[in-house]
Amino acid sequence: MPSLRSTLRKTFHRCVHRFGFRLVRTLPFERALRNWELDHQPFYFVQVGAHNGITSDPFHRFLIENLAWESILIEPQSPCVNTLHAIYADRENIRIEHAAIGSGSSKDAFSSPANKTLTLYKVSDAAVGLPHWANQLASARREVIASHKDRIPDIERWIETQEVPCMGLAQIVSKHGFPRVDLLATDTEGFDFEIVKQIDHLPSLPPFVYYEHKHLSPQEYSESLRFLHERNYRTDQVNNGDTFAQLR
Repeated sequence: MPSLRSTLRKTFHRCVHRFGFRLVRTLPFERALRNWELDHQPFYFVQVGAHNGITSDPFHRFLIENLAWESILIEPQSPCVNTLHAIYADRENIRIEHAAIGSGSSKDAFSSPANKTLTLYKVSDAAVGLPHWANQLASARREVIASHKDRIPDIERWIETQEVPCMGLAQIVSKHGFPRVDLLATDTEGFDFEIVKQIDHLPSLPPFVYYEHKHLSPQEYSESLRFLHERNYRTDQVNNGDTFAQLR
């Protein structure tokens, strides 16, 4: 016999479905973003390491569903940049930047992008017989790519380098005329703290920061948390690899 909770749940879902909607349980960080964007439109989003915009991307659904998100998607790998252009070809509110974010100590760092490049270590596009997620492995740190040899024993033979345009986070935000950043998301295979530190050079601190900590050393991760806490952020692990920070 169905429980009262199950019966109420089904009844509620049926009522919502009649109006063309469905109920989906959302994670706490998603609820925080949804609540904020209701009162802050347009919502300014910057994603560093956007990859192809779909695979393991926690923000793809937000971009597809919401025209109020003014977004900059930053990605250094050429094939992924082409995919992003194809996916979002009809979305004028989404800008694609073929670039990497470098580390810098001032707001004016990397002010001459034509003369700045970053060496990116990545799995070759010609690699065969590798897991489907292998082309997500691209980093400014070669050791991060090589550390996947437990799952790809011959990964060393497939690592190649690519020189990509390098800019500072504040420079890209200024280039696109964003008055602020509401959400900064970064997934750069070990370079994430270097990017998070650049929030000090933005017009104001982003209310939300989402970054991959999986490839940070324990010391780097501890330093990243301390950095954010000193700026009055509350931090929570979303899963085993990502951290979500919300300005108090």
